[in-house]
Amino acid sequence: MADPRLQGQYPTTGLYQALAIAAMCVQEQPNTRPLVTDVVMALNYLTSQPYDPASSILGSRRNPSSMRTQERENIMKQDLGES
Repeated sequence: MADPRLQGQYPTTGLYQALAIAAMCVQEQPNTRPLVTDVVMALNYLTSQPYDPASSILGSRRNPSSMRTQERENIMKQDLGES
């Protein structure tokens, strides 16, 4: 999902959170989609977080391409603070 030119140097958590936000934006039912202002606030928050190379795909033990879908979904929920 990430630009290959980044060569794995991006925060894994940020990627999962951005993907979760994007998934909410493309819900089939318009009334279940977030407001644009909420999306902007969430993306502003994500971009304000400091980059820690240890949290990048190359610096992380959890490589998304080697994980099952359910594992990725669980990590996204944890990263977003959901149960």
